[in-house]
Amino acid sequence: MKKFFLVILLIGLASLAEAQGGFCLGPKIGYNSNTLSSNLDSIKAGINNSLQIGAFVRVGKKLYLQPEANYQTVSGTFNQGSGANALSQDYTLKSIKVPVLIGFKLIDKAGVNLRLMAGPAFTFSLDKKLNPSSMGELWPIQSADDFKNSSWSAQMGAGIDVLFLTLDLRYEIGIENIYGGSGSAEIKNNMFNISLGIKFL
Repeated sequence: MKKFFLVILLIGLASLAEAQGGFCLGPKIGYNSNTLSSNLDSIKAGINNSLQIGAFVRVGKKLYLQPEANYQTVSGTFNQGSGANALSQDYTLKSIKVPVLIGFKLIDKAGVNLRLMAGPAFTFSLDKKLNPSSMGELWPIQSADDFKNSSWSAQMGAGIDVLFLTLDLRYEIGIENIYGGSGSAEIKNNMFNISLGIKFL
């Protein structure tokens, strides 16, 4: 159902942007700073930094559509307690993220433009790992399979283009619980991203 909704959204928005003309695409590389938020007071997850790499397509002029496909790795540590009684578990989530953004150019000159953008992002999990893989019956994350294979989030931000370079600053809010285990945990991924791309066309 999620994939069907994403396809319909892409078709509809692409038709809207195509009516204005304008097209470019290219590769991009980005820096992520992410943290997992949880409703469990006893377990904390710290901020972690990582890279992402992918590609984008932009269709439209003043109003534009920008779908992307980015490979990213999200990792960090769940912590409980402190001192001699401290427990910790490392997590690594590798995935493909597909944002579908609607943007508007506030400034649109020949060599420079300033943009605002927002839209949904869909994440497909490729690999999930925990170290150690098991922490005991009372630990909320019993296995890597407790993380869902897909999830929705929302991105918003601003960007600037100078000649063939395109720079974006975005904040991503997790809107769906990525925990799919049998417990009552609610875990969401929130992320700050800065990326640099090259427009080929």
